[in-house]
Amino acid sequence: MSLLSDLIPINLNEEKEKFFNDNSYNPQFIYEKEISQERLIEHGLPNQKYSELSNYILEKTFFGRNEDDLSMMEGPIIIQSYVDKAVKTFLHMHQLQKKYNVIWSSSFLSRASVNRDTLKLRLPADFRKEGLIGMMYHEIGTHALRNINYEQQPWYKHKKKFGFSNYLKTEEGLASLHSLLAHTHKSAFNSAVRYSAVIYSQKTSFAETWRMLGKYVQDPERRWMITIKQKRGLTDTSKPGGFTKDFVYFEGMIEIWLWLKKNNFDITNLYFGKLAKEDAKLATDLNPNFVPKLPSFFSLDKNKYANEMNKIGEFNGFDKLK
Repeated sequence: MSLLSDLIPINLNEEKEKFFNDNSYNPQFIYEKEISQERLIEHGLPNQKYSELSNYILEKTFFGRNEDDLSMMEGPIIIQSYVDKAVKTFLHMHQLQKKYNVIWSSSFLSRASVNRDTLKLRLPADFRKEGLIGMMYHEIGTHALRNINYEQQPWYKHKKKFGFSNYLKTEEGLASLHSLLAHTHKSAFNSAVRYSAVIYSQKTSFAETWRMLGKYVQDPERRWMITIKQKRGLTDTSKPGGFTKDFVYFEGMIEIWLWLKKNNFDITNLYFGKLAKEDAKLATDLNPNFVPKLPSFFSLDKNKYANEMNKIGEFNGFDKLK
């Protein structure tokens, strides 16, 4: 089983019920396997130099607004049948309709996720107009297409042999940026909230992390999910620590945006496969005649893509960093 599967407590629902009856309670989780501290921090720890920027984004975004206001900015709520149709249309646009199945289930932890042949969507459907487009750009336009291109490379399943590095920050950073392209409000607050939650959870308990998140996340189910993602892996969540993966989304966004700015917001070389930005030249050298399948939101209007990316960087202060 994967680490993510190992991190799901077998008594999750029981502990959730206890916590919702008493928000000062710190869940006591049971796992099928013991999970070491090394595995919980295998992705590393947050870089403190970005914490000020995450605070800046949150202060700017939530000044005079709350979670409901930000949600309303994404447009009207979209019913499941429309979501299903939109997703299948987007897959068809990229000639992926035969490659990917679309599956709905209430058992999925994430609202949307994609693997090599399936797009998983959680029931009940929970999308507004701009959020739906952002999800498709994130899951299909980034993750799925990079994987399709990866499968055609001479280094497919042989990254270590060819000297490729870890690509997670590039993968999630690029996908997170793309999820904002269609948004009128370009705030990276979702990634900033999760980044702050990682930092806070490394110092405090489950209940204290939950309370901190209340400043930004009023919806109890969503706040529970964010807190769980940080504290999973711990048996006694009154202790500091937990799974740190969520920090890579925010740091990845910043680092990829800065890389794209230096490269005229051209993503072509990043789409040679599932690779880190540092390995873009290596990938192109290994397969110089390869023409990657690119997302329509880039290939149809590269100037618009660059303009929207500049707006994201300007709003979130990425353009102030070096």
